[in-house]
Amino acid sequence: MLPSARSDDESGLRSFSHLSNATNTVERRLLHLITQRSGGAVSLEDFIGELSRLRGDLGRCSREIAETNGRRDLSFSIIAALDELDQWCLWLYRKTHLEQAFFEKLHLEQRLRTLISTEAYEVYQELMNVEEREREFLGKEASDIKRLMLTEDGSAPPGLEN
Repeated sequence: MLPSARSDDESGLRSFSHLSNATNTVERRLLHLITQRSGGAVSLEDFIGELSRLRGDLGRCSREIAETNGRRDLSFSIIAALDELDQWCLWLYRKTHLEQAFFEKLHLEQRLRTLISTEAYEVYQELMNVEEREREFLGKEASDIKRLMLTEDGSAPPGLEN
């Protein structure tokens, strides 16, 4: 490698290292926050606020990755590592939204449980199970539906089998 190319690649490696450390820090903070929320140490409001800050950090990382990835002086291995880092940020961003939805639903279910009778809550749970099966069926490919149609023995309601 030519001396100038080596220094350019080292610069790219430093950028990658910085971004990787920042993403790793976000992941550690997220996992710690989930643990705290699970144990009741953090309120739902504080949890959501911190998730919002983490999403902001991920947005900054993603922009920096895109800027760095746009450089013309980077080796294939640095570009590949940046692409993987970008996928990591995307995964973490999705995870923040999914964890927020999970804990919001959990909070709402707990509130609902205190407001209605045990019997009404059980009916509600059954309704949610039927809706989940419906979503699963709607997500099936035509080939899966055809297989079900050809193998169904008539014992279960159509379309609600796994």
